[in-house]
Amino acid sequence: MRAYVEQLRAADPAGIIVQAYQVLGTGAEVKLGMPDARLLIDAMAALVAAVESRVDGQLAQQMQAGVGQLQNAQVQVEGELQQQGSAPGAGGPERTGSVPGAAAGGPASGTVQRPGGPGEPRPAGSPEQQMTNRLWIPGRDQGPPQR
Repeated sequence: MRAYVEQLRAADPAGIIVQAYQVLGTGAEVKLGMPDARLLIDAMAALVAAVESRVDGQLAQQMQAGVGQLQNAQVQVEGELQQQGSAPGAGGPERTGSVPGAAAGGPASGTVQRPGGPGEPRPAGSPEQQMTNRLWIPGRDQGPPQR
């Protein structure tokens, strides 16, 4: 245990950050299309925001690009599940492969409920609701896609 602690003390902080980012990305990729993938992707984005001014610029850009790819992929998968009438994790189509060029993780999306008026959600089939279905709202868990 002491040897492990000494290795961590001597490790480059950027290497530890990359490992944490990769763990979050792998979890997000495995959970693509599921609401909890958004939490992992948002955690990745928060990690990038916290370190981007303190790590190599190229590393920060690569990490941000990975977050963007996962966000787009999540939106795409959630949209596909919604079109098929399948809730995430409820026996929907199997996903294979990963997002091309993604460092770790995958796509994400969901239905965004925007208020139509004070305290009133817009109808799920309204044009405004359809337009917002593909938006990524950081920190907002969308739950299963609505029909």
